Amino acid sequence: MFCLVATLLSADQNLLAPNLTAVARDFNFTDAQRDKYLGGVISAAFFLLGAPAALLIGYLSDTMNRAKLLFWVVLLGEGPCLLTYFVSSYWQLFVLRALTGISIGGCLPLVFNLLGDLFDAQHRANVLSGVLIATGAGTAIGQALAGLIGPATNWRWPFVIVALPSLFVTGIMLAVVQEPPRGITEPALQAEFAADANFVYSERITMKQSIALLRVPTNMYVFIQGLFGCLPWGVLLTYLTDYLAQDKGLSVPTATMVTVFWGLGGGVGAVGGGALGQWLYNNISKASMPLFTGITVASATLPMWWLTNANLLTTPIFFTLLLAVTGGMLSSTAGPLNKAMLLNVNEPETRGVALAWQSMTDDLGKGLGPALVSALISALGRQSAFNLAIAGWLPCGALLALVAVSLTKDEAAMQARLALKVDNHIPYEDDSLSYTNSNT
Repeated sequence: MFCLVATLLSADQNLLAPNLTAVARDFNFTDAQRDKYLGGVISAAFFLLGAPAALLIGYLSDTMNRAKLLFWVVLLGEGPCLLTYFVSSYWQLFVLRALTGISIGGCLPLVFNLLGDLFDAQHRANVLSGVLIATGAGTAIGQALAGLIGPATNWRWPFVIVALPSLFVTGIMLAVVQEPPRGITEPALQAEFAADANFVYSERITMKQSIALLRVPTNMYVFIQGLFGCLPWGVLLTYLTDYLAQDKGLSVPTATMVTVFWGLGGGVGAVGGGALGQWLYNNISKASMPLFTGITVASATLPMWWLTNANLLTTPIFFTLLLAVTGGMLSSTAGPLNKAMLLNVNEPETRGVALAWQSMTDDLGKGLGPALVSALISALGRQSAFNLAIAGWLPCGALLALVAVSLTKDEAAMQARLALKVDNHIPYEDDSLSYTNSNT
Protein backbone atom coordinates (compact mmCIF):
# COMPACT_ATOMS: atom_id res chain seq x y z
CA MET A 1 0.00 0.00 0.00
CA PHE A 2 2.84 2.39 0.85
CA CYS A 3 4.46 1.66 -2.52
CA LEU A 4 1.22 2.31 -4.38
CA VAL A 5 0.69 5.61 -2.58
CA ALA A 6 4.29 6.63 -3.29
CA THR A 7 3.90 5.76 -6.98
CA LEU A 8 0.72 7.77 -7.47
CA LEU A 9 1.88 10.77 -5.49
CA SER A 10 5.26 10.87 -7.26
CA ALA A 11 3.57 10.67 -10.65
CA ASP A 12 2.25 14.17 -9.95
CA GLN A 13 5.70 15.60 -9.28
CA ASN A 14 6.91 16.12 -12.83
CA LEU A 15 3.75 16.45 -14.92
CA LEU A 16 4.65 19.94 -16.14
CA ALA A 17 8.17 19.22 -17.37
CA PRO A 18 7.41 17.51 -20.74
CA ASN A 19 5.01 20.28 -21.71
CA LEU A 20 6.71 23.44 -20.47
CA THR A 21 6.56 24.98 -23.94
CA ALA A 22 2.87 24.08 -24.39
CA VAL A 23 2.00 25.59 -21.01
CA ALA A 24 4.03 28.70 -21.90
CA ARG A 25 2.08 29.13 -25.13
CA ASP A 26 -1.20 28.74 -23.21
CA PHE A 27 -0.21 31.63 -20.95
CA ASN A 28 1.35 33.65 -23.81
CA PHE A 29 4.85 33.41 -22.34
CA THR A 30 8.05 33.96 -24.27
CA ASP A 31 10.79 31.32 -24.14
CA ALA A 32 12.61 33.39 -21.52
CA GLN A 33 9.43 33.65 -19.42
CA ARG A 34 8.90 29.90 -19.83
CA ASP A 35 12.27 29.14 -18.23
CA LYS A 36 11.84 31.77 -15.52
CA TYR A 37 8.23 31.32 -14.44
CA LEU A 38 7.50 27.67 -15.27
CA GLY A 39 10.95 26.17 -14.94
CA GLY A 40 12.21 28.39 -12.14
CA VAL A 41 9.50 30.07 -10.06
CA ILE A 42 6.97 27.22 -9.95
CA SER A 43 9.69 24.66 -9.24
CA ALA A 44 11.00 26.86 -6.44
CA ALA A 45 7.52 27.19 -4.92
CA PHE A 46 6.85 23.46 -5.34
CA PHE A 47 9.92 22.47 -3.36
CA LEU A 48 10.63 25.47 -1.13
CA LEU A 49 7.15 25.38 0.38
CA GLY A 50 7.44 21.62 0.66
CA ALA A 51 10.59 22.01 2.75
CA PRO A 52 9.14 23.67 5.89
CA ALA A 53 5.97 21.61 5.46
CA ALA A 54 8.10 18.45 5.64
CA LEU A 55 9.57 19.60 8.93
CA LEU A 56 6.13 20.31 10.39
CA ILE A 57 4.70 17.00 9.17
CA GLY A 58 7.81 15.20 10.42
CA TYR A 59 7.29 16.72 13.86
CA LEU A 60 3.62 15.72 13.84
CA SER A 61 4.55 12.17 12.80
CA ASP A 62 6.60 11.87 15.99
CA THR A 63 3.66 12.95 18.17
CA MET A 64 0.44 11.53 16.65
CA ASN A 65 -1.07 8.61 14.72
CA ARG A 66 1.01 8.38 11.55
CA ALA A 67 -1.48 6.37 9.48
CA LYS A 68 -4.20 9.01 9.81
CA LEU A 69 -1.73 11.82 9.24
CA LEU A 70 -0.60 10.13 6.02
CA PHE A 71 -4.18 10.15 4.72
CA TRP A 72 -4.55 13.90 5.17
CA VAL A 73 -1.13 14.64 3.69
CA VAL A 74 -1.89 12.69 0.51
CA LEU A 75 -5.31 14.32 0.22
CA LEU A 76 -3.67 17.74 0.46
CA GLY A 77 -1.60 16.96 -2.63
CA GLU A 78 -4.02 15.16 -4.91
CA GLY A 79 -6.93 17.58 -4.52
CA PRO A 80 -4.91 20.46 -6.02
CA CYS A 81 -3.57 18.09 -8.67
CA LEU A 82 -7.11 17.44 -9.88
CA LEU A 83 -8.00 21.14 -9.78
CA THR A 84 -5.03 21.98 -12.01
CA TYR A 85 -7.17 21.01 -15.00
CA PHE A 86 -9.34 24.08 -14.42
CA VAL A 87 -6.69 26.78 -14.03
CA SER A 88 -7.11 29.87 -16.20
CA SER A 89 -4.15 31.93 -15.03
CA TYR A 90 -0.53 31.45 -14.14
CA TRP A 91 -1.06 32.34 -10.48
CA GLN A 92 -3.76 29.72 -10.08
CA LEU A 93 -1.29 27.15 -11.42
CA PHE A 94 1.38 28.52 -9.07
CA VAL A 95 -0.80 28.09 -5.96
CA LEU A 96 -1.99 24.58 -6.84
CA ARG A 97 1.52 23.32 -7.60
CA ALA A 98 2.76 24.82 -4.33
CA LEU A 99 0.09 22.89 -2.40
CA THR A 100 1.06 19.67 -4.14
CA GLY A 101 4.68 20.35 -3.22
CA ILE A 102 3.68 20.53 0.45
CA SER A 103 2.07 17.11 0.18
CA ILE A 104 4.99 15.44 -1.59
CA GLY A 105 7.47 17.06 0.77
CA GLY A 106 5.70 15.65 3.81
CA CYS A 107 4.49 12.27 2.57
CA LEU A 108 7.72 10.34 2.06
CA PRO A 109 9.37 11.18 5.42
CA LEU A 110 6.14 10.05 7.05
CA VAL A 111 6.16 6.75 5.15
CA PHE A 112 9.82 6.12 5.99
CA ASN A 113 9.10 6.85 9.65
CA LEU A 114 6.43 4.15 9.65
CA LEU A 115 8.76 1.67 7.95
CA GLY A 116 11.40 2.26 10.62
CA ASP A 117 9.05 0.63 13.13
CA LEU A 118 8.17 -2.23 10.80
CA PHE A 119 11.71 -3.38 9.83
CA ASP A 120 15.03 -3.55 11.68
CA ALA A 121 18.44 -2.17 10.68
CA GLN A 122 19.42 -5.35 8.81
CA HIS A 123 16.51 -5.01 6.37
CA ARG A 124 15.67 -1.31 6.14
CA ALA A 125 17.71 -0.44 3.05
CA ASN A 126 16.06 -3.24 1.05
CA VAL A 127 12.56 -2.19 2.14
CA LEU A 128 13.21 1.49 1.51
CA SER A 129 14.44 0.55 -1.95
CA GLY A 130 10.99 -0.79 -2.72
CA VAL A 131 9.33 2.48 -1.77
CA LEU A 132 11.90 4.54 -3.64
CA ILE A 133 11.58 2.46 -6.79
CA ALA A 134 7.86 3.14 -6.50
CA THR A 135 8.57 6.87 -6.37
CA GLY A 136 10.96 6.58 -9.31
CA ALA A 137 8.41 4.55 -11.25
CA GLY A 138 5.75 7.10 -10.39
CA THR A 139 7.88 9.97 -11.64
CA ALA A 140 8.64 8.05 -14.85
CA ILE A 141 4.97 7.11 -15.36
CA GLY A 142 3.84 10.67 -14.75
CA GLN A 143 6.46 12.03 -17.12
CA ALA A 144 5.53 9.47 -19.78
CA LEU A 145 1.82 10.27 -19.44
CA ALA A 146 2.49 13.98 -19.72
CA GLY A 147 4.87 13.55 -22.66
CA LEU A 148 2.54 11.28 -24.62
CA ILE A 149 -0.94 12.46 -23.64
CA GLY A 150 -0.11 16.16 -23.40
CA PRO A 151 0.80 16.67 -27.08
CA ALA A 152 -2.12 14.46 -28.17
CA THR A 153 -4.76 16.32 -26.11
CA ASN A 154 -3.56 19.21 -23.95
CA TRP A 155 -1.18 19.63 -21.03
CA ARG A 156 -4.03 19.59 -18.45
CA TRP A 157 -5.35 16.06 -18.89
CA PRO A 158 -2.39 14.24 -17.28
CA PHE A 159 -3.22 15.94 -13.98
CA VAL A 160 -6.72 14.45 -14.01
CA ILE A 161 -5.47 11.00 -15.01
CA VAL A 162 -3.01 10.96 -12.10
CA ALA A 163 -5.25 12.55 -9.43
CA LEU A 164 -8.37 10.39 -9.68
CA PRO A 165 -6.79 6.99 -8.87
CA SER A 166 -4.67 8.66 -6.19
CA LEU A 167 -7.74 9.93 -4.36
CA PHE A 168 -9.35 6.46 -4.58
CA VAL A 169 -6.27 4.71 -3.16
CA THR A 170 -6.03 7.28 -0.37
CA GLY A 171 -9.46 6.24 0.90
CA ILE A 172 -8.48 2.55 0.86
CA MET A 173 -5.25 3.34 2.70
CA LEU A 174 -7.12 5.03 5.55
CA ALA A 175 -9.19 1.88 6.03
CA VAL A 176 -6.38 -0.70 6.00
CA VAL A 177 -3.17 0.92 7.31
CA GLN A 178 -2.51 0.31 11.02
CA GLU A 179 -0.09 2.21 13.28
CA PRO A 180 2.91 0.02 14.34
CA PRO A 181 4.26 0.29 17.92
CA ARG A 182 7.08 2.82 18.12
CA GLY A 183 10.53 1.35 18.78
CA ILE A 184 9.50 -2.29 18.41
CA THR A 185 12.39 -3.06 16.01
CA GLU A 186 15.15 -1.53 18.19
CA PRO A 187 17.60 -3.95 19.91
CA ALA A 188 17.73 -1.76 23.03
CA LEU A 189 13.96 -2.16 23.50
CA GLN A 190 13.56 -5.84 22.54
CA ALA A 191 13.70 -7.08 26.13
CA GLU A 192 11.00 -4.65 27.21
CA PHE A 193 8.61 -5.68 24.43
CA ALA A 194 9.31 -9.38 25.03
CA ALA A 195 8.78 -9.16 28.81
CA ASP A 196 5.59 -7.10 28.73
CA ALA A 197 2.97 -7.46 26.02
CA ASN A 198 1.49 -4.13 27.11
CA PHE A 199 4.78 -2.22 27.01
CA VAL A 200 4.52 1.07 25.14
CA TYR A 201 7.48 3.21 24.22
CA SER A 202 5.91 6.53 25.13
CA GLU A 203 8.73 9.00 24.46
CA ARG A 204 7.72 11.89 22.19
CA ILE A 205 9.87 14.45 20.49
CA THR A 206 10.50 17.91 21.92
CA MET A 207 11.83 21.04 20.28
CA LYS A 208 15.14 20.57 22.08
CA GLN A 209 15.44 17.10 20.59
CA SER A 210 14.76 18.44 17.11
CA ILE A 211 17.72 20.79 17.43
CA ALA A 212 19.88 18.10 19.06
CA LEU A 213 19.62 16.06 15.86
CA LEU A 214 22.03 18.54 14.28
CA ARG A 215 24.76 17.42 16.70
CA VAL A 216 24.87 13.93 15.18
CA PRO A 217 27.61 13.89 12.47
CA THR A 218 25.86 11.30 10.28
CA ASN A 219 22.73 13.43 10.27
CA MET A 220 24.63 16.55 9.27
CA TYR A 221 26.52 14.89 6.41
CA VAL A 222 23.31 13.43 5.00
CA PHE A 223 21.40 16.68 5.43
CA ILE A 224 24.00 18.91 3.79
CA GLN A 225 24.69 16.62 0.83
CA GLY A 226 21.09 17.10 -0.23
CA LEU A 227 21.71 20.77 -0.98
CA PHE A 228 24.38 19.84 -3.51
CA GLY A 229 23.02 16.52 -4.76
CA CYS A 230 19.60 17.84 -5.66
CA LEU A 231 20.91 20.58 -7.96
CA PRO A 232 21.36 18.14 -10.86
CA TRP A 233 18.07 16.47 -9.94
CA GLY A 234 16.39 19.85 -10.23
CA VAL A 235 17.74 20.18 -13.76
CA LEU A 236 16.82 16.61 -14.62
CA LEU A 237 13.23 16.81 -13.40
CA THR A 238 12.46 20.34 -14.53
CA TYR A 239 14.40 21.08 -17.69
CA LEU A 240 15.89 17.98 -19.29
CA THR A 241 12.95 16.82 -21.40
CA ASP A 242 12.29 20.28 -22.77
CA TYR A 243 16.04 20.87 -23.30
CA LEU A 244 16.47 17.65 -25.27
CA ALA A 245 13.48 18.55 -27.45
CA GLN A 246 14.02 22.27 -27.95
CA ASP A 247 17.83 22.57 -27.86
CA LYS A 248 19.16 19.15 -28.86
CA GLY A 249 16.67 18.50 -31.67
CA LEU A 250 14.91 15.38 -30.38
CA SER A 251 11.17 14.97 -30.76
CA VAL A 252 9.10 15.38 -27.60
CA PRO A 253 8.29 11.61 -27.43
CA THR A 254 11.98 10.71 -27.90
CA ALA A 255 13.13 13.27 -25.34
CA THR A 256 10.51 11.92 -22.96
CA MET A 257 11.78 8.39 -23.60
CA VAL A 258 15.31 9.42 -22.58
CA THR A 259 14.12 10.82 -19.26
CA VAL A 260 11.85 7.81 -18.72
CA PHE A 261 14.85 5.50 -19.24
CA TRP A 262 16.77 7.57 -16.71
CA GLY A 263 13.89 7.00 -14.30
CA LEU A 264 13.88 3.26 -15.06
CA GLY A 265 17.60 3.16 -14.38
CA GLY A 266 16.87 4.99 -11.15
CA GLY A 267 14.50 2.21 -10.16
CA VAL A 268 17.16 -0.40 -10.83
CA GLY A 269 19.71 1.68 -8.93
CA ALA A 270 17.41 2.08 -5.94
CA VAL A 271 16.70 -1.65 -5.69
CA GLY A 272 20.15 -2.91 -6.69
CA GLY A 273 21.99 -0.21 -4.78
CA GLY A 274 19.82 -0.71 -1.73
CA ALA A 275 20.39 -4.47 -1.80
CA LEU A 276 24.14 -4.17 -2.35
CA GLY A 277 24.49 -1.42 0.25
CA GLN A 278 22.53 -3.51 2.77
CA TRP A 279 24.73 -6.54 1.99
CA LEU A 280 27.87 -4.46 2.52
CA TYR A 281 26.44 -3.15 5.82
CA ASN A 282 25.54 -6.65 7.06
CA ASN A 283 28.58 -8.60 5.80
CA ILE A 284 31.57 -6.28 5.25
CA SER A 285 31.30 -3.22 7.49
CA LYS A 286 28.81 -0.50 8.29
CA ALA A 287 31.22 2.06 6.86
CA SER A 288 31.22 0.37 3.45
CA MET A 289 27.59 1.42 2.86
CA PRO A 290 28.23 5.19 2.73
CA LEU A 291 31.49 4.69 0.82
CA PHE A 292 29.61 2.78 -1.86
CA THR A 293 26.87 5.35 -2.26
CA GLY A 294 29.31 8.28 -2.29
CA ILE A 295 31.29 6.77 -5.16
CA THR A 296 28.25 5.91 -7.25
CA VAL A 297 26.61 9.33 -6.83
CA ALA A 298 29.78 11.19 -7.83
CA SER A 299 30.08 8.95 -10.91
CA ALA A 300 26.60 9.94 -12.11
CA THR A 301 28.01 13.24 -13.36
CA LEU A 302 29.59 11.51 -16.36
CA PRO A 303 26.48 10.24 -18.21
CA MET A 304 24.55 13.39 -17.32
CA TRP A 305 27.28 15.62 -18.74
CA TRP A 306 27.30 13.50 -21.88
CA LEU A 307 23.55 13.89 -22.41
CA THR A 308 23.89 17.63 -21.92
CA ASN A 309 26.81 18.20 -24.30
CA ALA A 310 26.81 15.46 -26.96
CA ASN A 311 25.31 15.72 -30.43
CA LEU A 312 22.35 13.43 -29.88
CA LEU A 313 21.13 13.60 -33.48
CA THR A 314 24.24 11.74 -34.69
CA THR A 315 24.32 9.31 -31.77
CA PRO A 316 22.47 5.97 -31.98
CA ILE A 317 19.38 6.17 -29.80
CA PHE A 318 20.33 2.85 -28.18
CA PHE A 319 23.56 4.36 -26.85
CA THR A 320 21.76 7.46 -25.57
CA LEU A 321 19.19 5.33 -23.74
CA LEU A 322 21.94 3.08 -22.33
CA LEU A 323 23.71 6.10 -20.87
CA ALA A 324 20.42 7.39 -19.47
CA VAL A 325 19.82 4.06 -17.72
CA THR A 326 23.39 4.03 -16.39
CA GLY A 327 23.10 7.57 -15.07
CA GLY A 328 19.81 6.76 -13.40
CA MET A 329 21.31 3.70 -11.71
CA LEU A 330 24.37 5.55 -10.40
CA SER A 331 22.46 8.58 -9.13
CA SER A 332 19.76 6.63 -7.29
CA THR A 333 21.73 4.42 -4.90
CA ALA A 334 21.77 7.19 -2.29
CA GLY A 335 18.00 7.28 -1.82
CA PRO A 336 17.37 4.10 0.22
CA LEU A 337 20.80 4.06 1.86
CA ASN A 338 20.66 7.64 3.15
CA LYS A 339 17.27 7.07 4.71
CA ALA A 340 18.33 3.73 6.20
CA MET A 341 21.32 5.42 7.82
CA LEU A 342 19.10 8.13 9.30
CA LEU A 343 16.72 5.53 10.71
CA ASN A 344 19.67 3.67 12.23
CA VAL A 345 21.19 6.64 14.10
CA ASN A 346 18.03 8.33 15.45
CA GLU A 347 15.59 7.25 18.17
CA PRO A 348 12.03 6.22 17.23
CA GLU A 349 10.53 9.48 18.50
CA THR A 350 12.95 11.65 16.50
CA ARG A 351 12.99 9.86 13.15
CA GLY A 352 10.15 11.80 11.62
CA VAL A 353 11.96 15.08 12.16
CA ALA A 354 15.33 13.62 11.10
CA LEU A 355 13.82 12.39 7.84
CA ALA A 356 12.06 15.73 7.45
CA TRP A 357 15.36 17.60 7.86
CA GLN A 358 16.77 15.48 5.07
CA SER A 359 13.68 16.01 2.93
CA MET A 360 13.88 19.72 3.63
CA THR A 361 17.47 20.02 2.40
CA ASP A 362 16.53 17.92 -0.61
CA ASP A 363 13.62 20.23 -1.33
CA LEU A 364 15.76 23.33 -0.90
CA GLY A 365 18.16 21.91 -3.45
CA LYS A 366 15.37 20.99 -5.83
CA GLY A 367 13.69 24.36 -5.42
CA LEU A 368 16.75 26.56 -5.49
CA GLY A 369 18.40 24.49 -8.21
CA PRO A 370 15.96 25.30 -11.03
CA ALA A 371 15.69 28.90 -9.82
CA LEU A 372 19.48 29.35 -9.83
CA VAL A 373 19.80 27.58 -13.16
CA SER A 374 17.07 29.83 -14.56
CA ALA A 375 19.20 32.85 -13.61
CA LEU A 376 22.34 31.22 -15.04
CA ILE A 377 20.52 30.50 -18.31
CA SER A 378 19.99 34.22 -18.80
CA ALA A 379 23.72 34.85 -18.40
CA LEU A 380 25.32 31.72 -19.85
CA GLY A 381 22.69 29.83 -21.83
CA ARG A 382 21.07 26.52 -20.96
CA GLN A 383 24.01 24.23 -21.67
CA SER A 384 26.57 25.99 -19.45
CA ALA A 385 24.05 26.42 -16.66
CA PHE A 386 23.23 22.71 -16.72
CA ASN A 387 26.90 21.74 -16.65
CA LEU A 388 27.44 23.75 -13.46
CA ALA A 389 24.40 22.24 -11.76
CA ILE A 390 25.38 18.67 -12.67
CA ALA A 391 28.69 19.18 -10.85
CA GLY A 392 26.68 19.25 -7.62
CA TRP A 393 26.89 15.46 -7.48
CA LEU A 394 30.64 15.72 -6.76
CA PRO A 395 30.46 17.37 -3.30
CA CYS A 396 27.37 15.27 -2.63
CA GLY A 397 29.39 12.10 -3.15
CA ALA A 398 32.25 13.40 -1.00
CA LEU A 399 29.93 14.18 1.93
CA LEU A 400 28.31 10.75 1.72
CA ALA A 401 31.73 9.12 1.79
CA LEU A 402 32.48 11.02 5.04
CA VAL A 403 29.57 9.21 6.71
CA ALA A 404 31.85 6.16 6.76
CA VAL A 405 33.78 7.86 9.58
CA SER A 406 30.74 8.49 11.80
CA LEU A 407 28.09 5.85 11.09
CA THR A 408 29.19 3.03 13.43
CA LYS A 409 29.82 5.39 16.36
CA ASP A 410 26.50 7.21 15.87
CA GLU A 411 24.52 3.96 15.78
CA ALA A 412 26.13 2.72 18.99
CA ALA A 413 25.49 6.07 20.68
CA MET A 414 21.81 5.98 19.76
CA GLN A 415 21.31 2.45 21.14
CA ALA A 416 23.12 3.45 24.36
CA ARG A 417 20.90 6.50 24.81
CA LEU A 418 17.80 4.44 24.11
CA ALA A 419 18.70 1.73 26.63
CA LEU A 420 19.61 4.23 29.33
CA LYS A 421 16.44 6.20 28.73
CA VAL A 422 14.21 3.13 29.19
CA ASP A 423 16.18 1.68 32.12
CA ASN A 424 16.46 4.89 34.10
CA HIS A 425 13.47 6.79 32.70
CA ILE A 426 15.72 9.74 31.89
CA PRO A 427 14.41 12.10 29.18
CA TYR A 428 16.54 12.51 26.08
CA GLU A 429 17.14 16.19 26.63
CA ASP A 430 19.00 15.44 29.88
CA ASP A 431 22.61 16.51 29.24
CA SER A 432 23.82 13.10 30.41
CA LEU A 433 22.41 11.65 27.22
CA SER A 434 23.83 14.13 24.73
CA TYR A 435 25.54 12.80 21.63
CA THR A 436 29.00 13.76 22.86
CA ASN A 437 28.65 12.11 26.25
CA SER A 438 27.08 8.99 24.74
CA ASN A 439 30.34 8.32 22.93
CA THR A 440 32.55 8.60 26.00
